[in-house]
Parts: sequence; C-alpha cells; structure tokens
Amino acid sequence: MTKRWLFILPALLVLPAALHAGMDMGGMVFEVKIRTEKVGTVTFDHTRHGADCNQCHPKIFKKKNNSNHATMKAMEKGRSCGACHNGKKAFTVAENCATCHAGDIVYRNPDAGAVTFPHTVHIEMFGCEECHPELFKARRGANKATMAEMQSGASCGACHDGSAAFGVADDCESCHAM
Repeated sequence: MTKRWLFILPALLVLPAALHAGMDMGGMVFEVKIRTEKVGTVTFDHTRHGADCNQCHPKIFKKKNNSNHATMKAMEKGRSCGACHNGKKAFTVAENCATCHAGDIVYRNPDAGAVTFPHTVHIEMFGCEECHPELFKARRGANKATMAEMQSGASCGACHDGSAAFGVADDCESCHAM
C-alpha cells in the first residue's frame, strides 16, 4: 500500500460517520437543528440540499444563529424554506408536514421516566390526519395527559387500549425509560 493511501483510507472511514453525526467538516455544519416555537425541533440536513452555499446563503439564509426565523405562513409565501419548497422546485411546505416535523418527541416525566414517542414508526402505519389535530394538537406542550386519562381513552390511550395496540397500563417500560 502506498503512503498516499495511508492518509486517504482513514479519511474515507471517518467521513461517513462524521456526516451521519452532523459534524462540522471544513466550516460546514451538515445537520442544523432548528427549534420551532410550536412543534419542537426540525433537523435541516445540508447533505440532502447540496453544497453550493451561495445558492441559499446569504440571499435566503444568513449564516448566523437565530437569524432566520420564519412562520409557516411566511414560508408558504416564499420566505425561508418556502423559497424552494413551493410545490414547483420541491415539495410544498403547505403539505407533507411529516417530512420536516416528524422526529421523535420526548416527553419529560420526572416521576416515571422520559417517554419517547416514535413518530416514524407511527407514520409508517398511519396518516397524519388520523391523530392530528383531533387527538393531538401539533403544538409543543399542548398534549399532556395523565396515565388515568390515557387508560380512559385519552391521548395515547385512544389506540393503546389493549386491543388496537398494547395497552398503556400493560408494560410501563414499553414507553417509560426507567
């Protein structure tokens, strides 16, 4: 093996892991976490959107933390992500909510351990409209329910009743990190 491969091989092994972890490689952060007021965190992946920085920066997005706030209504009018996600260049921000807003949701419970709601698992089986907005409001902090309420059919208990899916009272460790 030549000396050149001794330098290239480690880079080839490390780069995919670095990309997956969202590491900063040469000034570019591959995964940008965008905290939204209403529905939690959205992960923007630079690797899926190309490496031509000038396409978006600084025309659409400033390279400065917390300087690119835009509401969904503003995006639907072409601001921020809506500049490309308009239904012509790419899928529209007015639909396909799960494409950006369907990450896992962690509910903190100091008494019973955190609960991670696996959005992806549920999206594979059901459409968004089966739970939103009737059962769950798409707003962070708006969907609190006690175990007693869930056992009576509220929140997760609407499906996790022991017949449609495992019951909320069946196995605490299925949902709670204990």
